[in-house]
Amino acid sequence: MIEIPNIPLEEFEVPDGGVQSALGLKNEYVGSLDFGVIGSGQCGGRLAKSFYDIGYKKAIALNTAMSDLNPLDLPANQKLRIGNLEGSGKNMEKGGKAAEESAQAIFDKMKAAFGTVDKVIICVGFGGGTGAGSCPVLISIARKYLAFIGNSDPKKNVIVVAALPTAGELKSVAVSTNNDLVKKMMFEIADQGEVGPIILIDNSKIEKLYRGIPPSKFWSTVNDTITQLFQIFNYLAAQESSYTSFDREDYKTVLTTPGLAALGVTKVEIKDGTELSAALQNNLKKTLLADMVDYSTAKEAACVVVAGDKLMETMSMDDINYGFDIISNLIGNSNVHRGLYDSAGEALRAYTLITGMKAK
Repeated sequence: MIEIPNIPLEEFEVPDGGVQSALGLKNEYVGSLDFGVIGSGQCGGRLAKSFYDIGYKKAIALNTAMSDLNPLDLPANQKLRIGNLEGSGKNMEKGGKAAEESAQAIFDKMKAAFGTVDKVIICVGFGGGTGAGSCPVLISIARKYLAFIGNSDPKKNVIVVAALPTAGELKSVAVSTNNDLVKKMMFEIADQGEVGPIILIDNSKIEKLYRGIPPSKFWSTVNDTITQLFQIFNYLAAQESSYTSFDREDYKTVLTTPGLAALGVTKVEIKDGTELSAALQNNLKKTLLADMVDYSTAKEAACVVVAGDKLMETMSMDDINYGFDIISNLIGNSNVHRGLYDSAGEALRAYTLITGMKAK
């Protein structure tokens, strides 16, 4: 008879259900994927707060300045000051160094807030010092965290939501310089496939496209639009359709494609079926929230049409398919994942998410 010694690990129980959030946080949205959100800098923090408000409770905000963190209406244990300076003064080098110095604290904060997630969203503004400077460091930390929790593809499951400065902000030499530097750096990272989609939000384009937004509501309107538009795809991917479903696997495919990405929504007033294809053709690129990408280089795209139930009785399937075909033609040879859903309203909206693109 042989004797088998006890191995030290046998004294511990194997946890089930993955890593748990030490803060007890659970996302409260309806969706097909579980996300953790990191917002860095003032712009990124505001985006993280907007995600938090629509149910993405696994959200943390980082900043070098307490004066920016304090007013942010997030729980105190979901905010973290990084570095040893009070702000970065639009200096990307300081923002990057602060993130590097606080790398372990950031990792620990992710572990406490996120637990097990499918993907991590990093929100930053490309014109600031903290957000723009910390972005590459945060990508590295997020990838390490996803590997730590056993994610199958840590690189592709990190998503960046990047807000580009407004025309007014770009008049600042520091903001303009930061924007140019971080775009070049991040576009190279995208080309190398070192991160998942980088969703660009061009605030200069939004300023021109939606002229009726008062200054006092501009940022809240834009941030809420971005986060809610993102959530709509997550929500629809968890819904059944009597027509054509945009399912979880479609959503995962689009959101694991490296490269530049753009979101958009087109509202169409329909009187007869031919208006759908014409409206999509005329408005698709106009209503996408980024212009500095080459749409013909797209690899994956999602186009989901949601129409009022009365419209579903009057439109023909041929008209709807023609509208989808126009989108395919506009964005080159990418694979278009389609969805068609009915709703209680009377309007028709086409939601678009295009990934895998290169810069112009």
